[in-house]
Amino acid sequence: MGKKKLTEEDFYAQQVIRVQQDGKDYIYGLVRRKYSDDDIEQKGPGEYIGIDRKESYPKITDNDPASDTYTERIEDTNAGPTGVKLIYKDEFNAKNIARYRKMTGITSYGQTELIYRFRQINITADKAEEFWTVPQDDVYNTYVLKQQVVKVETNKSNNRRSNAKTS
Repeated sequence: MGKKKLTEEDFYAQQVIRVQQDGKDYIYGLVRRKYSDDDIEQKGPGEYIGIDRKESYPKITDNDPASDTYTERIEDTNAGPTGVKLIYKDEFNAKNIARYRKMTGITSYGQTELIYRFRQINITADKAEEFWTVPQDDVYNTYVLKQQVVKVETNKSNNRRSNAKTS
């Protein structure tokens, strides 16, 4: 018998994260295997869906005359990676919203954490419906670029001594 192909109903999303890259909105999640609503896989760190990692290595000049890339700059895969680039696969659109929503909820493992990820800060969404509907640019303007309103009282002097003498 062949292996069962797992679908969204077979996973519970521990976290669902929205990000922007190159002006596009993306979504990905940290998921765990779900056997039933009260049986979520507890072991291990879980797995990420909707995202890939590409490791980058230092460049060296190819000195092998028999190689096709002789005298060209190539990655030195014998050295350790110098960095990791995250590649987002799932765009934030109606189809993917429906997919990820099926994996969210409250289970014996806890409630799904909905997160906006910005370069400066990560923000956990308070309102679930807002997370799925409001564009990420609007969220950024509201929560990251929020302007504080400073109220200045004009009828009082800033000098404490003059206030003390008039009382």
